[in-house]
Amino acid sequence: MREDNVRKIWSEAELDAALEDLNSDVTEDDDLAFARASLLAAAGVEQAPPAEPRRAGAWRWLAVAAAVVTLVGGLGVAAALWTPDPPETSRPAGLTDVDRPLAPGEFHYTEMRDWSTYVVPGLATKVQRRIELWIPADPTGVWHRRTTVTGDAHGSGELLPKPVDEYGPAGVFPGPRLSWLTPDAAFIASLVPDRQKLAQRLSTDTLETDGPQKGRAHSATEMLGMVRSVLETGLPPRDVRSALLDALANVPGIYVAPHQATPDQQPATVYAAKDTGRRLFVDPATARLVAADSVPTLAMVRNKAIPLTTSLPPPSSVAAPNTTTTKFPVSPQRPDAPDTLYSYAITRTSG
Repeated sequence: MREDNVRKIWSEAELDAALEDLNSDVTEDDDLAFARASLLAAAGVEQAPPAEPRRAGAWRWLAVAAAVVTLVGGLGVAAALWTPDPPETSRPAGLTDVDRPLAPGEFHYTEMRDWSTYVVPGLATKVQRRIELWIPADPTGVWHRRTTVTGDAHGSGELLPKPVDEYGPAGVFPGPRLSWLTPDAAFIASLVPDRQKLAQRLSTDTLETDGPQKGRAHSATEMLGMVRSVLETGLPPRDVRSALLDALANVPGIYVAPHQATPDQQPATVYAAKDTGRRLFVDPATARLVAADSVPTLAMVRNKAIPLTTSLPPPSSVAAPNTTTTKFPVSPQRPDAPDTLYSYAITRTSG
């Protein structure tokens, strides 16, 4: 056997001495760097290139690492200490996206949130309603409307009503049919993008089928409500929406305030009725209704004798009394925010 192939066997004393010599030039910072690298490697995080040596504050990193390991019981969470922030989530689709033609199996979706009075024995409070509407790609199909009371009754202890689902072939739901105030597929299809024709219809179209006021002129607030009922379906195309708003803007009892904002600070044009101050907030880029002032409704009553209901009658179309007032109309810039909000989407389900 050749002499250079013979390997020396170290004694325990010699091994201890060699290790002591090897570690004699390792500083405290080197220990910390090794600990940090080990922790990052265990967490599966790629280590950044080494920076200039920094002695001050090194103990803080070790303390944080030790705390993470102690409290969590493992190294997997350590990655959260150094993982870069995730990219900002994409913004929801803009209102212009929901004007595209629908494919078969898709639905126009509109959500309206407003507030209604909820009455229980000894208590009257406000609860929020969410009214959802699904209209199929072919509007002559079955529409689906769901009314849900959200939140609670402020500690009343009473159960809130369950969601109410209604289905209307071609948009014809149970209850009175009041043309502008209960628009269905046929009525919306009859609206043409002609401002003058729409202005004439707003002024003289009947609301009741056989009402005593058939053919009378409507007030500014009534016409505002008629336009609102059509726009809140989300179904009229953009050119019809624009023409309808132009017709409303030319009504003597309506004034328009551009360059306003919605509660979430989105740009809006406000259409307001001078007689009541009731407002519509419209997205100026798309002519879609995005907010409005609530229309007074009957209270939802809950007691043992009267069943709870969320069914509300349509707004009355009875003419307002002919009175004279010198009160200045309520400004659309008043600080109170509209309490009815709208959102729109295209879905592949009908609820």
